[in-house]
Amino acid sequence: MVKKLGVLLMMSVGVVSSCSNSAMEPEEINPEIDVCDVCNMGLAHEHYATEIVTADGEIYKFDDIGCMNEFLEMETSLQEESTAKKYVRDVDTGEWIELEKAYNAYHPEFWTPMANGVVSFKDKESAENYIKEQGMGEVLDYKALKKHDWSWER
Repeated sequence: MVKKLGVLLMMSVGVVSSCSNSAMEPEEINPEIDVCDVCNMGLAHEHYATEIVTADGEIYKFDDIGCMNEFLEMETSLQEESTAKKYVRDVDTGEWIELEKAYNAYHPEFWTPMANGVVSFKDKESAENYIKEQGMGEVLDYKALKKHDWSWER
């Protein structure tokens, strides 16, 4: 009995340590099971998904950047860089980008899963090209995004 308990304890430690994310790196989205931590919608449109990874290794997933910002307004302790990293995806490639380094194209008529109209890109040129293709919108860097008036705030 003691031997079985020891094996069970070792397995539990292994599971817990494998779930830890001390590097604060984003985790791949599984559209079959992942849901947004704010609105509980499935993450069907992976290239719009965002994540917050805490220093404790906890991962929060969102179906678009608007839900992530709404979550951060509620969880103010996660707004500091040392407590959590925030990731968005380049909508063209699906590549994870730290929110602070991303460029965003915004127009209220741009399609996004939660109709926030903010689409993220890995560089300014890509955001500008998207705006040019759509014939409307503006580029928001991280500083401008922090001042953005989100749809739920209106």
